[in-house]
Amino acid sequence: MARSTPPQPSLEPTDRRQDILNAALACATVHGVEAISIEGLREHCNASVGSIYHHFGSKEGVVAALFFAILADQSRSMQAHLDASQGAEGGVRALVSSYLEWVESQPHNARFLFQARSPVAAGPRAAELALAAQQRNQTLVAWFEPHRQAGAVRALPCALMPSLVMGPVQSYCRAWLSAPDALPPPSTYRTELADAAWRAVRASKRAP
Repeated sequence: MARSTPPQPSLEPTDRRQDILNAALACATVHGVEAISIEGLREHCNASVGSIYHHFGSKEGVVAALFFAILADQSRSMQAHLDASQGAEGGVRALVSSYLEWVESQPHNARFLFQARSPVAAGPRAAELALAAQQRNQTLVAWFEPHRQAGAVRALPCALMPSLVMGPVQSYCRAWLSAPDALPPPSTYRTELADAAWRAVRASKRAP
């Protein structure tokens, strides 16, 4: 993977605001999130400083806006796969597979999410990030609740379920995004990661 080549963002440019977000993603891909600057954005997309401040208020506003746009895109993709799945095990495997597919197909976006989470959490939209994470977890828990009641998955604390299902997947993807030439692509271990996620939450079989 050529990490020095600016990406073609999955978010299609439609206006000046989107041009600025695309520029931020390109800058972050080459130099990292911390290197994003108002001047760099101005040079990259030929936007005026006034236009950048008008749309986002600050450099931190640009980073946060891009973060939430990418997070929403990822969430929609995973939710679509989850809604199309059948059964508790099918849902777990759909979540794992959809996450791996999204990361591999959009590595620049995925890397930005990992890099920008801490700056966003420390910025003015921290409460919005906490709410988004809470809503995302609640959606996942709500999907599994009927399966829990039916005895297909363990009666686990709500806060634990997302970590057990997605924690190992996210950990490997983060490692791969940090060193894509040193590790096999995440889909290489699709079966192993899905198996591990399902074992973590499935209900224990009762002895005959």
